[in-house]
Amino acid sequence: MKFFSLKKMFALALTVVVLFASCGQGQEQESEPGIYDGFFNYPNGRKDPNGMLQISNSVASPVLLFTDSVSPANYIGTVESLNSIKVKLPEEKFYTIVAVDKAIWEERGDQASQFSDLTYYSSLQPYSMTVRPSDTFGGGEWIINNNTSYWVSFKKADQSGIIYAVAAPNAKRVTIPVQIGQTYDFIPHFYKELKNAGKVIALVESDVLSEADTVFTTDANPRFHTDIGVDITPPSANIKPAIFVTNSSNRTVRVYTGTNNQLSNGTMGADFALTSGMSQLFTGLDAGINTNSINFSSISWTNREYVSQNMVMQINKVYRIVLNGSSAPYSTTVTEEDADDYFN
Repeated sequence: MKFFSLKKMFALALTVVVLFASCGQGQEQESEPGIYDGFFNYPNGRKDPNGMLQISNSVASPVLLFTDSVSPANYIGTVESLNSIKVKLPEEKFYTIVAVDKAIWEERGDQASQFSDLTYYSSLQPYSMTVRPSDTFGGGEWIINNNTSYWVSFKKADQSGIIYAVAAPNAKRVTIPVQIGQTYDFIPHFYKELKNAGKVIALVESDVLSEADTVFTTDANPRFHTDIGVDITPPSANIKPAIFVTNSSNRTVRVYTGTNNQLSNGTMGADFALTSGMSQLFTGLDAGINTNSINFSSISWTNREYVSQNMVMQINKVYRIVLNGSSAPYSTTVTEEDADDYFN
C-alpha cells in the first residue's frame, strides 16, 4: 500500500509541476506577443557589450529602437526605462536612429509616435545619443520624400530640440504618425555628406529657415506630403565651413572652438577624442569664425594649444589643420581647400 501511495503522490507532484510550467509559458507568451515575429534577433537585436554606440532612454517607459524606419528588419534593441544599451551596427556610416514607446507600439502599431535623430557608427570612436519618444500617437501620416543628396532633419520650430523626423539622402516615403487636427511647426535643417578616401566621415550643416512649414491633417485629409527638392528647396552655396584635423602630436586631443564648444563630425553630443596619428573632419562651425579660435585639449596639458594662423573661415570651405609636436609649445599649419573636393 505504501508503494502505491508514494507512486500516486509522485504523479500528483509531477502534474502540479507541469501545470505550473505551462502557466508560466502562457504568461511569457502574453508578455511577448507575436507582433515581434520577424524582428531581427528579437529581443537582443544588435545589442553588444562591446558595441561602440551607446543609446540612452530618457523616458520612464521601455522603448524599441530601429535604424532608418520602424521595420522588423531594422530592429536593433530595446532600452528599458531610464536605462541604456550598447549596440554594434553593420557599417561605419551615419544612421537615423528611430525610437518608439514599446507599450504604445504594441497597442497602436504604426500609429505610435516616433523619435528620430542622426548618429554615426564607428568601430574605433565611441558615440552616444539619447532618445526620448513621447507618449502620444496619431492616426494621421506625414509622408516625406527626399529627392536630394542631403540629409534633412525636421526640427520643432520652438527650439526645444525635438526632432520630428530625419530623412536620409534619396529616402522615399519616410512616414511619421501625427495626430489628426494638431499642428506641427518645423524647420528643415540640411546636412551635406563630407567624404575622405571615398568614405563618409562627417556632415556639415546648412540652415534654410525660409523653408519652415506646418504639418496639419484632418479626417478628410489624413496625409500630409513633403517632397524635399519640390515643396522644400535645398540650400545653394551656403554650406558652413569645416576643418580637417590631422593630429601629429604625441597625445590624444579634443578639438574646440572657443572655450566650451567641442567639435564633432556632425553627431550631436559626441565626445570626440582624436588619437595621435589620426585625421578627422570636424563640423559645427560658422562662417566668419577665425581659425585661431580653434584649440586643442589634452588631459596631460596644463593649458590648451591654439591654432596660430589667423584666417577668416568662409562658406563652402574646408580648413586642413595639422597639429605637430611632442611637447609644448606645439605648432600648427592651416590650408584652405574647396569643400567640393570632399563631397564626392
